[in-house]
Amino acid sequence: MAASSVPELRIQAADANALFDDVNRPAYPHVGRLLNPRISGYLEGLAREQRKTPQVSVRITLRSPALGTVLEEEVGRQVHAYFEEERALADLDVRVNRVEAMGSFRFGVPLIVAALAIAGLFYFAQADYSSAIFATYATALLYLFFITVVWVLLWDPIEALLFTSYFLRARRSALDKLRTAAIRFDYSGPAVPS
Repeated sequence: MAASSVPELRIQAADANALFDDVNRPAYPHVGRLLNPRISGYLEGLAREQRKTPQVSVRITLRSPALGTVLEEEVGRQVHAYFEEERALADLDVRVNRVEAMGSFRFGVPLIVAALAIAGLFYFAQADYSSAIFATYATALLYLFFITVVWVLLWDPIEALLFTSYFLRARRSALDKLRTAAIRFDYSGPAVPS
């Protein structure tokens, strides 16, 4: 494959209706037909694998007679509309993740400062008795408690800002590729009788 070529994502379905989920009704922000969840998840996964390419194309092989140009264009429009709406949801996920992570920081950091102040007061109050076994043991327990509190309070926001946001951005990038992908159709079914 040449460096400038666009990767092609390939899927197969029985017919055009198999591409869509006609059981579940669309809910906001979706206004058109929903894609079959397995097909949309598969396409999204394939697009995520193509991290270094700015675009992809999609080749759909249907095991049915040819749809015709008008129906192919309509199916392609519905697929693009679905991924456009999913992209809007991905943007919302990114924003909510950031707001929740920062909210956790705003809650956790003051508690950590308070815990540090209490640990410092306890440590300095015991400074005169530092040779006593109890003071050393209590200080070690307080230190372990403080480290545990810090870890618990900061892990969730750090995970959200570093790891979860990476995966959300990767999903958003894949959806960008899919909402603008060129869609081509192949057929492996019987020809339309004349």
